[in-house]
Amino acid sequence: VQMTLQNFFLNAKDDLYLLQIEPRKLGDGLIYEAVDDVNSFPHFYGPQKTFLPLPLDSVVKAEKLTFINGNFTCSFLT
Repeated sequence: VQMTLQNFFLNAKDDLYLLQIEPRKLGDGLIYEAVDDVNSFPHFYGPQKTFLPLPLDSVVKAEKLTFINGNFTCSFLT
């Protein structure tokens, strides 16, 4: 997670939240795509790739990230 935050979100340090999601509530809208030969990354496209918003009832927990000493932090990342 830290690598993704560093690579894509350094310019969006304010009001950035990390969400814990219940994947079973996303159905076929959740697709795991290969990053390399070993790793995959989940992307949510909505039911039948309709690009509908993330269902709020799939969010188990949300926590605001803070940026300290060059790293993002929250209780999820400890």
